[in-house]
Amino acid sequence: MERGFCVFCSLLLICLLPGCSFWEPKKSDPGAIVGELPGRWTQGGSRIPGVAVTGWLSDFGSPELRRMVEEAVGNNYSLASARSRIEQVRERAALAGADRLPTLDSGVQTGRSENLRGAAFQKVRASNFTFSLDLAWEIDLWGRVKDLKDAELDRLSAETNLYEASRLSLAGNVVKTAFDIIEAREQINLSRRTLSSLRTNLKILDSKLEAGDVADRAALEISLSRADIARAESSVLVSQRQLDASRRVLETLLGRYPAGELDPLSSLPRISRQVPAGLPSELLLRRPDLLAAEARVDGALKDLSASRKALLPALSITGSVGTTSTVEFQDIFDIRNMIWSIGQNLTRPLYQGGRLRSNIRLDEYERDELIATYAESALTAFREVETALSAERYLKAQVVALSTAVTESRRAEELSLSDYEQGLVEIITLLESQRRAFEAESALLGVKLELLKNRVDLYLALGGDFDHLMVDKEPIGEAPPGPPVTSPPPEG
Repeated sequence: MERGFCVFCSLLLICLLPGCSFWEPKKSDPGAIVGELPGRWTQGGSRIPGVAVTGWLSDFGSPELRRMVEEAVGNNYSLASARSRIEQVRERAALAGADRLPTLDSGVQTGRSENLRGAAFQKVRASNFTFSLDLAWEIDLWGRVKDLKDAELDRLSAETNLYEASRLSLAGNVVKTAFDIIEAREQINLSRRTLSSLRTNLKILDSKLEAGDVADRAALEISLSRADIARAESSVLVSQRQLDASRRVLETLLGRYPAGELDPLSSLPRISRQVPAGLPSELLLRRPDLLAAEARVDGALKDLSASRKALLPALSITGSVGTTSTVEFQDIFDIRNMIWSIGQNLTRPLYQGGRLRSNIRLDEYERDELIATYAESALTAFREVETALSAERYLKAQVVALSTAVTESRRAEELSLSDYEQGLVEIITLLESQRRAFEAESALLGVKLELLKNRVDLYLALGGDFDHLMVDKEPIGEAPPGPPVTSPPPEG
């Protein structure tokens, strides 16, 4: 017995020596995957010292926006689906961790047999009753099972970060849709003011025609005026359609029935602060979708490590304790009939048709795919930030230019109206000045909307506010559900 145990221990040591730290998984490195990262963004505004960090929603100065975002986070069905996916991955991680624990099963076996014995072939009947507790445990020598559990935990981290990304994206969509509603409503008001001016022009033309003005010229001017009125009415209808659609989209985001009745804000808000200069590129390290991509890479590395360790020997222990009786069933509970056994099993795969090697190559290809996806996601994130920073500068300059255009166009409209009433210019000059004033003001509203949306896109691209020391002082909605994953207790 002792000699056999020594032989077993010697074989175990021979198997253990080659790989005590066998193919340990490495953590993904963003710099190594993506390449050299810039220390600062190439675009940005002037530095404003002492800017208070209040969270990106606070920069729009509207408590109503925050209330709608919190309602959306609590009621949106897409987020509810994402929360369920987190729980599914959490349970899969718990299942992977259960393989590291022993299994204990209980059983009761009964049997009856009959034999022919002796020269007379007498029938001998016997009964057999057994009660047992069976223990099985595969010892995780190389950490293969641990790698599988850690891979599931990485996937749980990825799913949790995807939930955070979805929550941030939902907040951005709610805010931008609310801005669409306000802009559409202001476009309607602008079109109605223009329509009122055009109808006033038509009344003037009608009065001139009644006063005996040249009939041919008056008919032409009336036709031109009526055409502009029809175009203005069409603009009102277009804006009304956009307003109705945006209201229904916002109501759906909030988890409400899309009745088209929601009217969130009275006017477009103003951005309370500029983009600080010198934003560190490390801000992207908190971006949820990049954290999810990184977690997927880490999980793939652990899966690959587990596949490689499957080539190594496996040690398992089995044991059983119980009672047996060949007399009566109730005798199986007699401790004097107790039997027990214990054994060890050391196996090493020799040939499985290439299955293990194929699993390794499959995990290697998956790792390479996820690394490439991670690199692409990182480059896309940098592009989004750089584009939003650059666009803010252009949009602000465009707002200044269009504000000047609106001022001059309105002044030209007033002058042309005065000159037309005095007979100094024709109706075409007045209509042209009114058209230019309308287009300039409408374009200004559109650019103001784009500036606000671009700031939201910048916050989404950065994964939060400008402060690199925190994500948001005031978190949006609730945290992802559930406690951390631990190994489950033995089932019994």
